[in-house]
Amino acid sequence: MSAQGSRAILCPSCGGSIEVKAAGYTVTVACRHCGSVLDVAQPDVAIIKEYHENAAKLPLPLGSRGVLFGTQWEAIGWLRREAGGYSWGEYLLFNPYAGYRWLVHSDGKWQFGTMLTDMPRETGQWGQASWRGETYASEDEPVTITTTRVIGEFYWRVQAGEMWVARSYDRGPASLSREWREGEEVQWTHLVGVPQRLIDAFVRPQGPDLARPEPVRPKADGAKPGFFARFWQDSAGQRTSLWDMVKLVLITIVAAFLLLSFLTAGGTGVRGDGQVVVDGPTARITVGPVKLTRAYQFVTVKVAASNFTNRWVDLDYLLVNRATQATIPASATIEYYAGRDSDGYWSEGSHETSTRFAGVPAGDYDLLVEAEAKRWNDPSASNYNPLTGVENPWGIGGAQDAPAPEQEVIGLGFLVEPGGLPLGLWWLIVALALLPVLFLYAYRASRTAVYGEDA
Repeated sequence: MSAQGSRAILCPSCGGSIEVKAAGYTVTVACRHCGSVLDVAQPDVAIIKEYHENAAKLPLPLGSRGVLFGTQWEAIGWLRREAGGYSWGEYLLFNPYAGYRWLVHSDGKWQFGTMLTDMPRETGQWGQASWRGETYASEDEPVTITTTRVIGEFYWRVQAGEMWVARSYDRGPASLSREWREGEEVQWTHLVGVPQRLIDAFVRPQGPDLARPEPVRPKADGAKPGFFARFWQDSAGQRTSLWDMVKLVLITIVAAFLLLSFLTAGGTGVRGDGQVVVDGPTARITVGPVKLTRAYQFVTVKVAASNFTNRWVDLDYLLVNRATQATIPASATIEYYAGRDSDGYWSEGSHETSTRFAGVPAGDYDLLVEAEAKRWNDPSASNYNPLTGVENPWGIGGAQDAPAPEQEVIGLGFLVEPGGLPLGLWWLIVALALLPVLFLYAYRASRTAVYGEDA
């Protein structure tokens, strides 16, 4: 935020240097060194009221700068106010282009206040106010607010002892504050909550001159930030955005895929083939040897069958270690069906299948396969085969005495190779990697909805 329009004055009471941030707008300044209230609207600075006490230690020191709702603000003034024995603090924020706002600190919570020019309207129903189409309700009677302490600069002649009548109207996390007194214009302020992390991000003034924050300097020893600090910050030292985190997650997933693929692919694959007769005897096929070099790895068996319709092939596997004769069993099924019914043509299944063995020790292996093929026998079926254009695709005549079909052979091609991870495991990795991003996105979206932040 630019310091354009600022000027320095000396406090006539204590001689302390005071920088007026909003010169030309500011009417009064409360000296942060001794607390005296000064009139700076005239060339000759005059004391309105003198205090011989040090300025209070504020939770947010004057001169602090931070970003709220997309605009950088500087805290230039502070009031302590009370009503009915209850007290709180109100900061005056300033931006040379956006003007003034309020930051209210009460019971450890913060609210951002905007002075309204489109005034709310108090409805005929007692205890309600309408503003921009929304109704705010009040459960409390009006109270008298007294200003008990003043520090910093303000755009009106403020002093301790000022009294205003106020009433608050609430709608969820937001509220409207109405303040008035005799002979003065009614003032309305719209207040929304501000999370503590945004206040903590304010840059506090440093050094003996509390009027201006010092820039962040590199460490004297020239030490650079650690690896993780550089990884999560950009060149300006700001935290990475949500989308930067998403890109990081995607990079992590790709790196995990490449790493796991490398670690699980230890050895050489082998191909083989065989045949099985539909409704015939069990076919026995051997594929090998498969050489596995890593201590433990996945082994993937891929099978592709020749074209068929309304048949299935049951496959029983034994992965046999040639040296120890230790075996690892598994099974799979290839099936494909098609036809026509009242809803039209349909098909389901596939002519391919894939099976994975997990945690296979190193060694030379043979894959022993027992295959059986069956047809779907349904003499009463009358469906359409999209491959042949012939009714009753089951291969059996519609009449019970139809001749038996000729012998049908299905060809099988095998590929046995080390490596491969189940697709479900990859989806689990992706889900776990994205889970923190989804939580962060939901958190920031809720904050944006409630507070209007562009976090």
